[in-house]
Amino acid sequence: MKFSCESTTLAKGVNVVKRAIASSPNAPIFSGIHLILKDNVLEMITMDINFFMSDSIEVKGEVEGDILVPAKSFADLLAKFDKEDILLEKDENDSELNITSLKGNFSIPLMDKNDFPPFPDFNGQKTLTLPEEKIGDLIRKTVFACSTDETRPLFTGVLCEKKGENLTFVGTNTHRLAIKNAVMDAGDDSEFNMVIPARLLREISNNIGKEVPEEVEISLQNRQILVKLGQIKMISSLIEGSFPDYRRVVPPKFATKTIFKKVDMEKAIQRVALFSKDDYSIVRLSVGKDAITLTSGISDLGQGKEVVDCQTSGEGLNIAFNSKYVMDILKNSDSDEVAIAVNNSLSPSCFQPVGEENYTYIVTPVRVIF
Repeated sequence: MKFSCESTTLAKGVNVVKRAIASSPNAPIFSGIHLILKDNVLEMITMDINFFMSDSIEVKGEVEGDILVPAKSFADLLAKFDKEDILLEKDENDSELNITSLKGNFSIPLMDKNDFPPFPDFNGQKTLTLPEEKIGDLIRKTVFACSTDETRPLFTGVLCEKKGENLTFVGTNTHRLAIKNAVMDAGDDSEFNMVIPARLLREISNNIGKEVPEEVEISLQNRQILVKLGQIKMISSLIEGSFPDYRRVVPPKFATKTIFKKVDMEKAIQRVALFSKDDYSIVRLSVGKDAITLTSGISDLGQGKEVVDCQTSGEGLNIAFNSKYVMDILKNSDSDEVAIAVNNSLSPSCFQPVGEENYTYIVTPVRVIF
């Protein structure tokens, strides 16, 4: 195998696919990048046990072939080049990759490509085609609520539920719940639901937002999902299991509702939470007619207290939350104002950005003594 290309173009492609490699691969072979050169196209493939990723770039091909190169050393070297043309060539013994730059020569030992599984053949049925802006918004507003506890895999993914023209993404860790709805193009009456791993959704987010917007294609084959975004392809297993009925968690009505400016609450929580010594960084909210008083618990760090203006309908009350859970909804809100609707200090509370009726965030309060 022999080809030349611009160093920054190759480095960018390598950085895309290497994210599929686990920090502690289950087997050494999964720490490599499979490079396949055909004509003037270089395909780069990486994988974990249940996750495949590939990207392709145009190069100046001279000799076709394929190699398996250690991802870390290859990526680290490419990152150190200035923007310049480099020549990459496999040696005669198939044991090293030689890289020639303007002023240097480098060699990287190769891995046994025969042990690396091939990229799966995927002939699934296309289920969704979404503008990247729409799927990016769905992901951003739900994936943060997922659990990171691998002992409960069902909650480490986002429920993707489609009923006719209505598409809903739902993320939860059982202590909080994020629900985001979107409307599809008229005429699409398909129905399905699947739990997509948060890892795959985050990779979609990592690869959208480029200068030229692209559509995201999602296809299914048995219990696997294929995502295409330009030249990038990702294949992942879906999460097995029956997702709980999230609608039952949302209270049908609320006794108290208060509205405040997002930026004011965000800055106040950041300051007050500095004095919360507990593991959950609890912040107490005393909701009044026109002001919310935020306090932290008294500790050897001191105590924080701040007042945020609000407009409240219904009776005032005292309630406490994990400050991180509140900050997450504030950071992912596109509105200048956010409303909290509650029934009492211990019942599930609803956070909703004003004007975003298609976005609901439910949080379980923390039991504390005021």
